[in-house]
Amino acid sequence: MARSVLLTGVLWFLVVGARSDQVTLKNGDRLTGTIVKSDAKTMLIKTEFAGEVNVQLEAVTSITSTQPLHLGLKDGETVVGTVATSDGKFEVATKTTGELAAAKDTVVAVRNDDEQKAYDAEIDRLRNPRLTDFWSGILDTGLSVTRGNSATLTYNLAGKAARVTSRDKISVYATAVYATDATTPRAPVRFWTSGFRV
Repeated sequence: MARSVLLTGVLWFLVVGARSDQVTLKNGDRLTGTIVKSDAKTMLIKTEFAGEVNVQLEAVTSITSTQPLHLGLKDGETVVGTVATSDGKFEVATKTTGELAAAKDTVVAVRNDDEQKAYDAEIDRLRNPRLTDFWSGILDTGLSVTRGNSATLTYNLAGKAARVTSRDKISVYATAVYATDATTPRAPVRFWTSGFRV
């Protein structure tokens, strides 16, 4: 019974290890899990027991992926396939064009399928923004009260919002002023202005 449990555990470990990405570091440590993404400085690996681990890219000596990875190159091209590193190069086994090699210094980003989908969605949002995207603005208010020969109160409220894209700019602004003066029995002064500009 104990032998069969041990054998099952070893087989499970081998199967999980065979389906996992491996990252080897300069100090000899190996991280096993899923390569999530990498930029020019760090690599994010999701491991089963340690969770998400960020490692410095310069500390990585080799990687081997069992999942397809998307390699973004300096020239703007993206190569997709399982990856292994050798002699300072990324060797990519693509489905369409077979084996490709890319020098390590030409690779600017590495993403798994989920990260690539999120990246593509963000690029699409930047290229085709919705009307509700990219708004920024400010809200300003002030209060002034004086007492002496006369008593005055002035309150102002101003707001401005703008949406700037590579194709257009929309601005919306509004200003409101409320003022009273105790020396004059007139009704309080109210002022309101607003605008819209494209």
